[in-house]
Amino acid sequence: MANFTQISLKPGRGRESGFTLVELLGICAILGLLATIGINMATDLYEKARLARCLMEVKGIQAAVWDISQEGEYIPDPVLFWENAFPDGRRHGPYYYIVDGDGNKGHGNDLDEVDEENPGASDPDKKDIKFVIFCEHDHKHLCKYVYIVDEEPPQLATEEDDPGYTAFIKWEYGGPGAAVK
Repeated sequence: MANFTQISLKPGRGRESGFTLVELLGICAILGLLATIGINMATDLYEKARLARCLMEVKGIQAAVWDISQEGEYIPDPVLFWENAFPDGRRHGPYYYIVDGDGNKGHGNDLDEVDEENPGASDPDKKDIKFVIFCEHDHKHLCKYVYIVDEEPPQLATEEDDPGYTAFIKWEYGGPGAAVK
């Protein structure tokens, strides 16, 4: 019969349990890297979805302007437009609708550099803008904001190609959801 009371363990052959500190640090580093990649991807997807929403919203607001204006015969002023186009007060914003006019009678407009009071004195290469619709959202690396001019498709304002429409924001131009400035 064997004697179970005397068990001899040879050096280096003992039982090992658990992880070493180096292994744990390696696992933490890998998990941290995966989490960083995952968070960046989720943030990027969120910004792309928000940008797509802005593109749809400004396109919808543009359609409402043309509908109310009888295809451009009468361009409604911003306050009247928001009251008639979105009377239920749904929150869209902040989105802005700016009607082009001649704020500096006889000196041209800052929006499009076309003098509506004296069109002959304006640069013939400049487009005469009727209205601009844009969001004030910063879409991170995708674009600064989204805008539409008259009947054109939505455009992305980037750092290099920013037409500067946000400089013309007044609180009354904002639609539902716009912050009072």
